[in-house]
Amino acid sequence: MSPDDGCASEIAALRDSLAALGDPWRCGRTRVSALDRPRRRHRLGVPAPRAEEVESRADLPARMAASALELDGAPVSAPHAPTPHLPRAFDLRDVGGRSYVTPVKDQGDCGSCSAFGVLATLESTAAYSRSAPGLALDLSEAHLFFGHAAAREAILPDGTWPDELLVDCRDLGVTFEDYYPYRDDGTGALNPGWRDRLARAHDVVDLSRDPAAIKRHLYAHGPVTACLVVYDDLYHYTGGVYRHTTEETSGGHCVALVGWDDDAGCWIAKNSWGRDWGEDGYLRIAYGEAYIEDYPDPRPTTFGCTGVELRAWLPAQRALGLFTSTHEGNAWAYLEQLGWTRVTRERNLATVSLAVLGAARARGLACAPFVVGDELGAVELAG
Repeated sequence: MSPDDGCASEIAALRDSLAALGDPWRCGRTRVSALDRPRRRHRLGVPAPRAEEVESRADLPARMAASALELDGAPVSAPHAPTPHLPRAFDLRDVGGRSYVTPVKDQGDCGSCSAFGVLATLESTAAYSRSAPGLALDLSEAHLFFGHAAAREAILPDGTWPDELLVDCRDLGVTFEDYYPYRDDGTGALNPGWRDRLARAHDVVDLSRDPAAIKRHLYAHGPVTACLVVYDDLYHYTGGVYRHTTEETSGGHCVALVGWDDDAGCWIAKNSWGRDWGEDGYLRIAYGEAYIEDYPDPRPTTFGCTGVELRAWLPAQRALGLFTSTHEGNAWAYLEQLGWTRVTRERNLATVSLAVLGAARARGLACAPFVVGDELGAVELAG
């Protein structure tokens, strides 16, 4: 039987199963379901759960679902939270009409999903924590997976763990995609100047087995990296709120949670199987489903970070506002894609930067900012 024949028969059987359950979600042919079974497993990348760990969590799905639904109106205190209380639904793709989520990517035939899940979290956290939807970071999964993880010999036969990759992002930092382009065969090359085009995670937080903490973190800081057990019907998912219909599993997978919907009883997850899988690359997955709040392993797998520090030249953009005061070192620039950013406190550099920013505003020109941590270290007029 060819992969295409097997795919068609699987989808036909799945449609029958879903119909018997009242069609809770939709299935169909996707780019992943069309692959043979070994290549499907290449699209995963979290070590498979052990049977005893799954058995020890038999009551977990129901408890996680109940806990997630108890939080409507719960207080949340953080400078970036849109309101003081959690709403019934939240989606980082539409916060007051603005999206803080970067485009869906495709990991290809490589078990690198943990790198994609972690960097999807960093990219959006960097934008959301700055109130800068136009930031549009594109970080290098190749650097994280083929660089840092490989150097630590942390790539196991069936994947990597997201907690280790987050430690790399915190301690070493990760460069941008253009400095180490991703190829699923690992043949890309790292630009030797990567340390001057860098993002670092800080304040990594373990949110495992705590739907309240997951929601508060999403609302206050940005996405959450999570792992799920992959049941074989997931490859054929094309929409709706997913709940597994089979007990056959393929392994583990890492995604980034970007929101929730209490009325539908689900998390919203950004996947790394391309835009022609699921709902334009996204998955709505029921609370408690596939152990997504606490993957069946002793180590924690559900994480967020409270901020992302940058050291990089960013794309040329307009300076929309300037603020200075009589206090030395208190100058700010509002940049089109970056939002309000403090100008460096170093007197000479600040003087030059303010002059360039003022000239750019007066002449209607764009300027390229160099960001160091939370400050604007330098700025140049765009050529």
